[in-house]
Amino acid sequence: MRGTRRRRGAQRYDDGRRFRVPWVPVVVVLGVVAVVAIVGFIIVQSGGDRSAQSEEAVEAEANDDPSLPGEYVNVPEIYDGYWGNTGGTNTGEHVRRDVDYEADGNSNPPAGGPHWSGQCGDDPSEAPAFCGPAPWGIYNEPWDPETLVHNMEHAGAVIWYNTADQGVIDDLESIVEDQLNDGKLLVMAPYRDMEAETIALTSWSRIEKFLVGEYSEERVKEFIDVHERRFNPEDF
Repeated sequence: MRGTRRRRGAQRYDDGRRFRVPWVPVVVVLGVVAVVAIVGFIIVQSGGDRSAQSEEAVEAEANDDPSLPGEYVNVPEIYDGYWGNTGGTNTGEHVRRDVDYEADGNSNPPAGGPHWSGQCGDDPSEAPAFCGPAPWGIYNEPWDPETLVHNMEHAGAVIWYNTADQGVIDDLESIVEDQLNDGKLLVMAPYRDMEAETIALTSWSRIEKFLVGEYSEERVKEFIDVHERRFNPEDF
């Protein structure tokens, strides 16, 4: 007849013997638990940072404060959503089609909305279809607005011009070049689909548009200083 086995444990039996705890497996298990906890903490923390940044972007997109330079363009209302929306319309949607911004109710040139995504290269005339954003810089050839809207989503400001006044163009280029050298995110390019002798400054949900006769360096610099990186959901 078999005798009954005692269950091993850390307790002491009447005969004074102590059964040994299997320490190696215990240490391994505790190590795994610690690693999982650390990874979970990192995920939660990084997720929290992204959520806060998204909230800041949504607030910037909806900020209609009249004291800010330029005119507010209500991108959330135009596209019936907000940036980063996963449960409905995302105002920063990437698309592979032409976008009729004016028909949408957007400004001309546009100040946000759906746009193209893909590598462009440095030459607008040789850029592949549906590419964006453009590399930051000064251009003598136009980019499609769907490309430059992506630059605005990447926290940049865009200087569009439709003028034959070479003096004004040269002055704008000088301003933009200095700002680029200071690390600002800017694109300057001609835009022939707006009124003649006009300059437009845009960032996400903001536009300042004026005749060449109303141009001043201070006006351009103020817009750039306030709006470059004001909307910055992807932390550029």
